[in-house]
Amino acid sequence: MVCCKVIVVRAKGGESEDWGAFDFLALPSPGDRIMIERGGTENYATVLSVHHCPAPAGQGGEPTADVVAKWTGSGHKIR
Repeated sequence: MVCCKVIVVRAKGGESEDWGAFDFLALPSPGDRIMIERGGTENYATVLSVHHCPAPAGQGGEPTADVVAKWTGSGHKIR
């Protein structure tokens, strides 16, 4: 698992929103679609880029990444 901070862009030229940190089984690739629960609703986004944040070797940290994605819509409310 790798912890990634998800940054979502909602509109062309719009401001980015930090949606928080999520655990992924593997790093997503540009073009991948991801679903993130936010505010009780399924939200879908397409990954634009992944910025790797490596941890220094031997210092006990874990590598992370920032995932930049474009919001593409929302789905059903999660019960």
